[in-house]
Amino acid sequence: MVSKIYEQAGTRTTTAGHERIANNRSGHHTSSPKLKLPESKTVLWIGAAAIVVLFALAYFFLMPVAEVATVQRGTAISAVYGTVRIEPAFVVRVRAQNDGFIRLADSFSAGRGAIGQGVERGELLATIADEETSRQLKQARTDLQAAVDRAALPLPSSELLKAAEDNLQRLEKVVSSGNVPAVEYQKSKSEVNRLRGAVETERIERDRNLNSLQETAKKLEAEMKNAEVRSQIDGILTNVQTIDGELVSDGNELFTVSSRKTYVRGEVNEEDVGEVKPGMTAKVQLYAYRTRTFAARVTSVQPAADPTTQRYTVVLEMENPPDNMMVGMTGEMNIITGVHENALLVPTRALLVDQALVVNGGIVQRRTVNVGFRTLDFSETLSGLAEGDHVIVADQDKFRSGQPVRQRMVNSPPPSKAR
Repeated sequence: MVSKIYEQAGTRTTTAGHERIANNRSGHHTSSPKLKLPESKTVLWIGAAAIVVLFALAYFFLMPVAEVATVQRGTAISAVYGTVRIEPAFVVRVRAQNDGFIRLADSFSAGRGAIGQGVERGELLATIADEETSRQLKQARTDLQAAVDRAALPLPSSELLKAAEDNLQRLEKVVSSGNVPAVEYQKSKSEVNRLRGAVETERIERDRNLNSLQETAKKLEAEMKNAEVRSQIDGILTNVQTIDGELVSDGNELFTVSSRKTYVRGEVNEEDVGEVKPGMTAKVQLYAYRTRTFAARVTSVQPAADPTTQRYTVVLEMENPPDNMMVGMTGEMNIITGVHENALLVPTRALLVDQALVVNGGIVQRRTVNVGFRTLDFSETLSGLAEGDHVIVADQDKFRSGQPVRQRMVNSPPPSKAR
C-alpha cells in the first residue's frame, strides 16, 4: 500500500517535470509580475505636488512689494531749499470809529461764515447803531434849514434903517434952509447910526447862528458816517472779529480785508541766504497742488531775519499761478543756484541721508551713495548707483539687505530743466 502511494506520487512528479520541460522546449517562458502602486498612493503624490505649488504661490504673493524707480540721466540742479506761503499784497484792518451796537450788513450777516467773500471799495460791511446821534442829526438838519430860510429874509432892523436913512436924506435937503432945527437933524443922524449898528449886529448874529448850525450838522453827519463800517479797498474778507448785535468800542478791530493780488513769501535758513540773489529762478510746490510744480522768480531778499527763527524772507513772483490760488496756502521751494547736465539722477525720496536700497534680481541691497546737487525731486549721484538701477522709494524702513521682494515700478516725474 505504501509503495503504491509512493509510485503514484513519483508518477505525478515525473509527469509534472515532463510538462515543464515540454513547455520550455516549446518556447514559452513566464515573466516576473509588474510593480503597480495602489490607487491611494497616486492620489497622495498628486496632492503633495499641489501643496508644493500652493506653497510656492503663497510665498510669491506674500512676498513684500517694493515700490521702485529707475536711476536715470538728466539735468542736476543745485538749489536752496525753503518754505513758502501765499500772502496778500496788502491787508486793511477795519476798525470801529465810535461806540455802539453793531449790525452786520445783509451780505455779511453770516459773520465768520462770510470769510472768503469778495468785497468792493466803499461797500457797507456793518453799521454801529447810535439812535441818539441819529435823532440829534435830524433836529440839527431841521434847525439848519430854518436858519437858511430866515437868512433869505430881510433882517428885522433893516426896514427901520431904510426908513431912518430916507428921513435923514430928507432932512439934509431942508436943514440948510433953517426950517428944520439942527438938533432934529443930529437926532435923525444918530438914529441912523444906531440902526446901522443894530442891523450889523443882527447880521453877525444870524451868520454866527447859521455857521454854528452847519458845524453841528456836519459833526453829527461825520459821527453817523463813522457808524457805517465800509471796506476801504477791493479785496477779500479774510477775518471777522465781531458778531451781530455785539457792543463795540471806538478802535475795536472788526474786519480784515485782504487784496486779491498776492505774492509768494519764502523763507530760507541763515546759512543759505547768502546764495540767493534777485532774478534767480525757482521751483515752487504748493501742498494744495502736490502733482504740479510752478516756475517762479526771486524779486527781492529782505535784509532782516525773523528774530525768533533766524530765517530770512525771500519774495517770489509766480509766472503762471493757478486760478484758484488762495491766501494762506503753504508749500516748499527750490531756488536754483547751479546746473549739471547729463548727470545721474535718483529720486530724492529714495535716499536716507547717504543710503539707498536697490533691488537686484529680486533681492534688496543697501548702497552708500555720494550725493552732489540735491532738490526736492531729484538728487545727483556721484557714486554708489548705476544708470538703470531700481531703487526703493517708499517705506524703506520695512526692508532689509538680502530680503527677497517683488517690485512695483513707480512713475517718477521727469527731471526738472533749469531755464
